Amino acid sequence: MFCCLKNCLNGVLPAQSVHITKTANPVQLDSSHMGHEVVIIKNGLRACGTGGVLANAPLVQSKSYFEVKLQQSGHWSIGLATQQTDLNQSVGGKDRESWCLNSNHLVLHGGDVIYRLDASKGSAVPNGGQNSPGHTVPGTVPVDLSPISAPPAFPSAASPPGGSGESGLPQEGDTIGVAYDHVELNFYLNGKNLNVPVLNVRGTVYPCLFVDDGAILDIVLDNFAYGPPPGFERILVEQSLL
Repeated sequence: MFCCLKNCLNGVLPAQSVHITKTANPVQLDSSHMGHEVVIIKNGLRACGTGGVLANAPLVQSKSYFEVKLQQSGHWSIGLATQQTDLNQSVGGKDRESWCLNSNHLVLHGGDVIYRLDASKGSAVPNGGQNSPGHTVPGTVPVDLSPISAPPAFPSAASPPGGSGESGLPQEGDTIGVAYDHVELNFYLNGKNLNVPVLNVRGTVYPCLFVDDGAILDIVLDNFAYGPPPGFERILVEQSLL
């Protein structure tokens, strides 16, 4: 835990800083909705340690977008969740309250594999379930969180310079984009659509990050590296009507 914290701090946290300071953008990671062993620093934008954390603003607008920078590899999950999800788990998508892309190249919801990303086919393979287009039988494949010896490839072209290369696999330094329009949840790798649409996301959902095994994630809420798809924009805070 000490080694992880040392890497996570990376010179950005003075010794006396124990509270998250507000940034110009009021949206940030929420210290009141995080796992017991999660560490949040960098003005509420960086997560490390073990467990999950939600952002402090729900996705209420019609088309929302945010990005996550993979600052350091490890086990991670990125996606959406309600406030009822178990944030003391180290993996997102294992309960019915979260929908996540994981570092082991699976898209999970309720412990079921919605998509299994297959290197041999060079594409994402639907694994059944109501979230998978053209499939109605729920998926029940056990989730293996151990490292994958031959990791499957995402169905994306070669990434831009400085990206993840021809394999299309996310790795340290890459950026995962997340777009949600209350119909589909979509993931992007360095600006390229991964073509793994997740349907039937229910309830009031928030951006969520899960970290473990040394992973460090930075949530990007504006000044995006790749920019949102057409019609999407950064997360807006719902304003009360006077």
